[in-house]
Amino acid sequence: MLKTKLPVFFLLMFTLNLGAQQNFVPSTYIGANANASFCRVSFDPTINQNWLTTTSFGLIFRHVSEKHIGTQVELNYAGKGWIENLDSIGTYTRDLQVLDFPVTAAFIAGSKRIRFAFTLGPYISYHLHEKETINIADSRYYRAYYLKPLESNWEFGFTVGISAEWHTAFGVFGARVAYCHSLTNIFPLSSDNYYYAASRSQTLNAGIYYFIEL
Repeated sequence: MLKTKLPVFFLLMFTLNLGAQQNFVPSTYIGANANASFCRVSFDPTINQNWLTTTSFGLIFRHVSEKHIGTQVELNYAGKGWIENLDSIGTYTRDLQVLDFPVTAAFIAGSKRIRFAFTLGPYISYHLHEKETINIADSRYYRAYYLKPLESNWEFGFTVGISAEWHTAFGVFGARVAYCHSLTNIFPLSSDNYYYAASRSQTLNAGIYYFIEL
């Protein structure tokens, strides 16, 4: 009796598993994003700063290979940098224009129309241009890196974000908040001129994106 029931049981489990797999269809999306960005650098010892407001925009690609799980890749032209507030002495601003390349895992949940996505993963940045604005009358208060270019154009870090999406017949409309934190230092630790144990960029992005399904 048991020998008769076992093949039936395994056949039933195989059929249910096959049906579950057939219900899910992998999907691929491509689109664009635009963000308002708020940037600073985490210095050690601390430097008093204001948030530098910049913008970013770029291309975004997502492939959902498993139910609720996918991979998201972006290529963004972004602004980064920081503003130093020296109280009555003045201010110092360094604007950086960079190419950002985040590669993240995307975890997706929700209904057919409204979904939420959580992204987490590394990014690489390459500095294209930089600009300094020095509003300090007395050069005695200049720091060692003023009027000197950054020694490295590369930055590596991690990014985490959460977004809400509306899936319609005209495409996918999304709103997202994301945080980026560099794991590399802007100023090299081996330098004798800067004296910073850490100088890591931080960026908070708030923006929108649009997908079409391929």
